Amino acid sequence: MKRTILSAVLTTALFMCFSTATDAQSVDLKAYYASANGKKKAELKTAMYKIITNHTTISYDGLLEAYKTSDRRADGKLRDWYSNATDYVIGGPAENHSYSKEGDGYNREHSVPQSWFSKASPMKSDLVHVIPTDGYVNNRRSSFPFGETKGESYKSANGYSKLGASTVSGYSGQVFEPNDEIKGDIARIYFYMVTCYENRIPSWNGGTASQVFDGNTYPGLRQWTLQMMLRWAKQDPVDAVERARNEVVFTLQKNRNPFVDYPSLCDYVWGDSIAYAFDVSGSHGTDPDQPDNPDNPDNPDTPDNPDTPDNPDNPSNPEEVVSGKIELGKLTWTATSDAVYGEGYKADANGLTLAYYKSSSSVNPVDAGDYGHLRLYDQSVLVIAGAEVTKLVFHAADSKVGSIVIDGRYYPFQNGELTWTGSMNPFIGVADKQSRIASIDVTVKSDGVSSLPEEPSFRLVFDEQGRYLGHILPPHRGVYLVREGQKVKKVAVQ
Repeated sequence: MKRTILSAVLTTALFMCFSTATDAQSVDLKAYYASANGKKKAELKTAMYKIITNHTTISYDGLLEAYKTSDRRADGKLRDWYSNATDYVIGGPAENHSYSKEGDGYNREHSVPQSWFSKASPMKSDLVHVIPTDGYVNNRRSSFPFGETKGESYKSANGYSKLGASTVSGYSGQVFEPNDEIKGDIARIYFYMVTCYENRIPSWNGGTASQVFDGNTYPGLRQWTLQMMLRWAKQDPVDAVERARNEVVFTLQKNRNPFVDYPSLCDYVWGDSIAYAFDVSGSHGTDPDQPDNPDNPDNPDTPDNPDTPDNPDNPSNPEEVVSGKIELGKLTWTATSDAVYGEGYKADANGLTLAYYKSSSSVNPVDAGDYGHLRLYDQSVLVIAGAEVTKLVFHAADSKVGSIVIDGRYYPFQNGELTWTGSMNPFIGVADKQSRIASIDVTVKSDGVSSLPEEPSFRLVFDEQGRYLGHILPPHRGVYLVREGQKVKKVAVQ
C-alpha cells in the first residue's frame, strides 16, 4: 500500500551560505573549477585565484558598452546599484552626465575604490566590481568603506543608500551602506576581488584600504568586514539577476565569479565549513579524512545505495517511493506543544503528520483565506517524522520568502520554489526570515512508514561555539553540545 508521512519542525539556528547553481550555465562548472576540487580554506581560495585571475581586460570605455547587457533592467532601463529613483536610458544623454543632485546622470562606480589600488589595471576596469550607479550618490559614497550605519550624514532617495558612522563592531569610521537587496551582491564582489587579485592585495594601501583589507593573501579582509559580508551573503542570496550578470561577465571578460556559481563557497573559504573539502560537483564539500558513507545523500561521489532509487520521482518504481502534494492552507490545524520546541500546531494529511513550532508563540500560523498558506515565522521549526524523506519542494504563496536551514545548510527560495533532496528521518527544517508556503511536494520511501510517535525525541546538535549543526552528531572529530528536551550535554566524537 502506498503511504506518505510528513511532519515538519523549525528550530533556532545559525545559518551557512548555501545554494547551488541550478540554472543553465554557459560552461560546465565542474570542469571549469576542477582544479579547486577537494581543497579547503586558504588552499581553496588560491585554487580559485589561479582559475579566474587570467582574464580579458575590458577597456574603461568598454564598461559603458558592457552595461547594455550586464545591467539592463527588465524594462530596458539601467540597473542603478545605489538609487531606486532613477530611470536612466543606457547609453543615453545621462551617461557620464554632470550632476548636482540624484537623478542627473550615471557613471562607473568602483565598488573597491580605485584609489585603494592606485587605479591599476586590470582592477580599474574589471566588470565584476565596476558597476553603474547614480553619479551624485556615487560621489557621496566617495571612497568610504561599505558598512552599516544609521545614515546620519546622508540618505539617497527613499533611504535606499546611506552614509554615516559605522555601527558594525570593529570599525567606527564613516561608511556607506548599500541597500539590503544588493548587500549579498556586494559581498560576493568583495569575495571575488580578494580571490582574483590575492597576489596584489599587499599593495592595496591607498586611502582607507588598510581598514578593509588585511594586506595578506588570506584571509584578505579585516575581520569586521569579513564577518559582515559573510552575513550579507546569507541574508541576500544569489538570484537570477546576479547569475545572469555573471554569464555576461564570462562572455565579455572570460572569467567568472565563483562565489555566484557556488554561493556556499564563502563558507568553505572563510566560514563555518573551513574544515571540509569543497566539492565542485555538488552543492557543498566533503571531508576527505572520512571514508565514503553510502548513507550520506549529500555526497555525490558515494556509491549507489541499493535502498535508494536513482530517481525518487520515477513512477516506474512505485514500491520504493511515494510522492504527493500537501496544500497547507486547506489542512485542519490543532494546538500542540513539545518539551523542546514549545508551543505549535500540527495537522494530518494523506497519512502525513505536520508539526509546526514557534517556541514562545501560540499565534496560529495558518491563513486559510482564498490563498491559504502556512506562515513559517523567523526561527521557527517544521518536523517531518515517521518516514525517510528523500525530497521536498516548497512552493511559496507570494514573494514573502526567506530561507530554510536543513541539517545546518542554508537553502534560499529561487523563483518561488525551494527544493531539497537527501535522506532524513525525521526531516527537520529551520526557518530564517518569515516565509509564506502554499504547498509542499513530498517524496518519501514507502517501506517502513509509521505514524508520528506521540512523544518524539528530537535532538539539536551545536558546535562548541553554539552554531547549529543539525539533529544528528556529525561523523567528524570534535566536541559537540547536544540538547535533548531541556537537558544539554557535551559529546566528544573521536
